[in-house]
Amino acid sequence: MQGLNHSWPRKWPPVLLVGCGVVGRAIAEAHALREVPFCLADQDEAGLRAVADFFIASGISVATVDLGIESLSAIQVGQWCGEEAGHPPIVIESIVEQLAAKQLLFKAIQQRFGDEVVLCSNTSTLLIDKIATDELSAPDRVCGLHFFMPVHQRAAVEVVAGGQSHDDAIDAIVKHAERIGKRVIRCHDGPGFIVNRMLSPYLNQSLLLLCRGATERQIERAALAYGMPMSPLELIDWIGAPTMYHAGKAFWDAFPGRIDPSPLVPALVKRKRHGRAVGRGLYDYVGGRRSETLADESLRLVDSYRTEAQTFADGDVLLLLAIPMWIEATQLLEEGITDSMATVDLAMAGGLGYDSDVSWSGFFDELGQDAILSAMNRWQNDFRSMRS
Repeated sequence: MQGLNHSWPRKWPPVLLVGCGVVGRAIAEAHALREVPFCLADQDEAGLRAVADFFIASGISVATVDLGIESLSAIQVGQWCGEEAGHPPIVIESIVEQLAAKQLLFKAIQQRFGDEVVLCSNTSTLLIDKIATDELSAPDRVCGLHFFMPVHQRAAVEVVAGGQSHDDAIDAIVKHAERIGKRVIRCHDGPGFIVNRMLSPYLNQSLLLLCRGATERQIERAALAYGMPMSPLELIDWIGAPTMYHAGKAFWDAFPGRIDPSPLVPALVKRKRHGRAVGRGLYDYVGGRRSETLADESLRLVDSYRTEAQTFADGDVLLLLAIPMWIEATQLLEEGITDSMATVDLAMAGGLGYDSDVSWSGFFDELGQDAILSAMNRWQNDFRSMRS
């Protein structure tokens, strides 16, 4: 490994965040909270200015930066004295979930700043190995750094090693994640990594249950009893319907036999009920406060896609939400995406806010293999996600 790349100007902090949408802004705020200076770039000058105004109002210094990359405007947030960083420059992108866009961005960054820069994608739906295209001069500098929403409430991040990711790049990202106060969940590349691999069937299942007769209150009660911090319906609004759609599609493309995609997700996208960030999702939001019940338009959508009016006990709803996650966890171990159930426990707690008297895997240990298999046998004809 050569020394630090000197084409990265020492007058800039060695951290560049690209994308100032909902997630990108949350990642920027996580850096500012820990007083880690950074540069922030986006194609949308108005959006970038809005973020700059927010930091200025918070008493944090902001200055304009010329990255020298066409179409990207940039600012520096926080004071940087040009000292040695002790690690190579790090770029974290949270731009649109389109493979070509991410590949083009990383190619432009390597052409501008050289091959020492560590390129991190916050993708939740794309494979790191596909982002690390051979058109890059150094595809071994690409890895994943996946933040969870809401970023300020989640203690962990996933650090994802692609097939070509160099150990030094992974080590640099692990240290950087720790600098901004995040616990690191290490995993290998695969559809959805750990958390989204388990989360996709859980969220989709909540929508299927809603359209088959379970009530939103039941779903919320079951989720809280299970150990989750909020209803999966509310979490969908935090994540956003477009991201939910892309994550669900990635899961379906990889595992078409293990999920029945809910039509509610594309319906929400079509009606621009994109979630909490725009004040309209499954719920309505005013001043950041969630409506007590599902929005009227969402209820009409549920009725239009209702397949049956089945009656579920709360215990059944809990098992139907929880067991698909357990099935995916066992698959993750078999596929070598994760090294142990202890890592899955960390992912559930740090990535999804799971909180109970026992660990996530402990919940299933207490439930017992016989009860799990009995529930799977009972429901596997109704839900693909209940099949192993």
